[in-house]
Amino acid sequence: MYKRAIVKRKQSLIKTMLCSVIMLSNTVILNTYAQDPALEEVVVTARKRSESLQEVPIAVTAFTETQIERAGIGRPEDFISLMPNVTLVNTANIGDTQVSIRGMVSTRDAESTFAYVVDGVLTTNPNSFNEELLDVRQIEVLKGPQGALYGRNAVAGAILVTTNEPDNEFKGKVKLGAGNNGSRNGTLVVSGPLIENKLAGRISLSTRETDGHFKNSFTNKDDAVDYMEDTTARGRLIWDINDDLSLDFRAGYSEAEGGAINFNAAFAIPAFAAANGPAFVADVNDHKFVFGANVPGKNEQETKDFSLKADWTGEAFDTTVIFAYNDLEEYLLSDGTSAAFFGYELTAACQADRATINSFTRPDLFGPLGAPFAVLPPPGTDFLGLYGPYTPTACDGYQYQERNQEDSSIEVRLTSPHDQTLRWIAGVYAADIEREVVVAYGADTGQGFLKQPYVDPTGPNPTDLLFHDQFDTQVYAVFGQLAFDLATDMELAFALRYDREEREVSNKVPNVSASGLNINALGAINPAFIANPTGIPDRDKTYTQVQPKITWRWEPADDINLYASWGVGFRSGGFNSIGTEALINTTYNIPAVNAQLLVKDEYDKEVTTSFEIGSKMEFWQRRLQVNVAIFQTEVEDNQFFEFFVGPFGLLRAVTTIDELEIRGFELDFTALVSENLSVFGGIGLLDSEIKENKNRPLTKGNDAPQAPEQTYNLGAQLDIPISDGIDFIARLDWQYVGETWFHTLQGEQTPTIWNALIGPFGFNQDFSTAQRDAYDTLNARLSVTAQNWDITLWGRNITDEDYLEEVIPAAEFGGSFIHPAAKESYGIDITYRF
Repeated sequence: MYKRAIVKRKQSLIKTMLCSVIMLSNTVILNTYAQDPALEEVVVTARKRSESLQEVPIAVTAFTETQIERAGIGRPEDFISLMPNVTLVNTANIGDTQVSIRGMVSTRDAESTFAYVVDGVLTTNPNSFNEELLDVRQIEVLKGPQGALYGRNAVAGAILVTTNEPDNEFKGKVKLGAGNNGSRNGTLVVSGPLIENKLAGRISLSTRETDGHFKNSFTNKDDAVDYMEDTTARGRLIWDINDDLSLDFRAGYSEAEGGAINFNAAFAIPAFAAANGPAFVADVNDHKFVFGANVPGKNEQETKDFSLKADWTGEAFDTTVIFAYNDLEEYLLSDGTSAAFFGYELTAACQADRATINSFTRPDLFGPLGAPFAVLPPPGTDFLGLYGPYTPTACDGYQYQERNQEDSSIEVRLTSPHDQTLRWIAGVYAADIEREVVVAYGADTGQGFLKQPYVDPTGPNPTDLLFHDQFDTQVYAVFGQLAFDLATDMELAFALRYDREEREVSNKVPNVSASGLNINALGAINPAFIANPTGIPDRDKTYTQVQPKITWRWEPADDINLYASWGVGFRSGGFNSIGTEALINTTYNIPAVNAQLLVKDEYDKEVTTSFEIGSKMEFWQRRLQVNVAIFQTEVEDNQFFEFFVGPFGLLRAVTTIDELEIRGFELDFTALVSENLSVFGGIGLLDSEIKENKNRPLTKGNDAPQAPEQTYNLGAQLDIPISDGIDFIARLDWQYVGETWFHTLQGEQTPTIWNALIGPFGFNQDFSTAQRDAYDTLNARLSVTAQNWDITLWGRNITDEDYLEEVIPAAEFGGSFIHPAAKESYGIDITYRF
């Protein structure tokens, strides 16, 4: 009750602040002369042609190069926090980013929910979104289904990034920075002509590293939890062959290393709490984090990309041809999760660790005895106590994952001149995607780790459970848009896309037995071999969808634009790792547990239907912009990530929510209060409901996962000249995110594996304490800037707000895996331009 009261007071304060800001803007602007400066006009390419932001009939948030610099946007999380109804989670590893746009969230191990386009090139590599935003000129975030023009998986929207082009002027930039937690960064950009008026090039280099906010209490290292190192190089060439034809070459290379799988566990089993104390149903928001893994999580990625875009200007239409290639190699290694099930209890490594590292010798690592974990020293204590995951002992084993992808795509697009009464776009798209996924679980014998999918019983880290699949996808699409003027102030547009995705998956797991070291996994190394003793067959399926969109725009006055749109979005179905269904059935759907789960080795396509009406308005000589929108989205087979933990180790799977409905409201504004002061902000409200969920029928009526009901942002920027050519700039950015569920289960009790292990029944989970509390953060920047140099002091989360970034419930385990958000950080950046 006390926390809810605080949240209500915060919401009231937020509304008061927003109203005060608007009233202040009105008062000041009404008393300002008409010749005073107006807000900058922003040009966007949301419909694949240049249009004014305030005229395009789509809910778009745009960040110009100046805004990117002033807000300190260097990675996606930096601009996501500046918009209503958009949130981000980035926890498990460097590229594992879930973005929620209007309640539609990206899904682990499935396709994204938004199109990510860089310099007009659609990116199919799921990790590309989390790379450095290096040398960027503009960012556009489009909300609502955008599949008609932007293609596959754009059910929630599209994010368009435009980098700076090389030209015939030689110039460059050097930036160096440092901050707390051992943070350091450096950027070098050089651009100029290679052949005068014909060929220009641009090279951008960046390096960034940090020790992170958290410490490994077992190894006593500061750089072993949420650390990160990233080195990125990008090159671009633009060749103007003649007045009508130009070629745009882009290439990039990135190496990244960082912490991974940095979670703690929290139980949610009332029957445990009744017998053993309240720690077994503790509020996840009150958890005291300890990171003490003897196998600190590590993630390494290597990314290569190349694209070629050709633009030809013709008399009747323009032609654009795009070829793109991406290659990602990635692995993760970390501690395991199965310690509570005593799988590795009898190994020499587990016994030796328990003798020296237990709840009596290291309460700093395990907490008070039995609250909730208890690691007892041998002898005579085998199979007693309760071990946690990610601990300093070898009793939890290890996990190893790979996410490798190689893909290529081509797009051909024809575009009519923009000044015609009838304007059109037509195109075709094709892509070939090869993705390799590995999830391995095995014994930590204390002899190190081979970083490979399968390790035989004689190796240092023998494998006990293995999912290893090769996914091949062929994508074909045709698309087009037709827009015409019903009157001088009214436009109607029709867009249509047809997608066809042919998917195949083949099993690469060797037909062998588990190592035998895990007493709970003594059979085949993959449970699918039980039903297929001679080999697991390949699978294939084709998914198709027509995606129409209708948009209407009316300009009843010079500074007011009204619009309405209806559209369909499509996210392809796919395959879980082979053996997923068999493992679920033999572990959780047995009579002793009776979970009645409907998790399959494949999942259906997702289809989104959305309706939106909105208005874009300017007042007081273009010194105040106010944009509003209301929308309703209906989703069939919403793809949802589920995490299963049991005696076998861990399992990742994609399920579907049969019917989901989301309604919402958005308002954002920018006000030029005076020549030196601007104020900006937004309000996002969501109302979501699960209409049907056959996999978990009890969740009907619950909220959509990761869809907070309220998101607010508010900011101000002060720009004051302090001498000739030198300005002082101060900026504040505040964000509020409401309470958030991360699972479809939100307090309904369902069976857990403990009913089979220590039953008979009654050991059910209750996730009513697994909702993330509301939180707000404040960022600040102080800059002194001149024509050729900048000096900036910056701080993020300067109030040191303590909150969770993610909660991953594992319902059949009876608990959640939780990850803390970043603490306060601060530093200095120095930039020199030449």
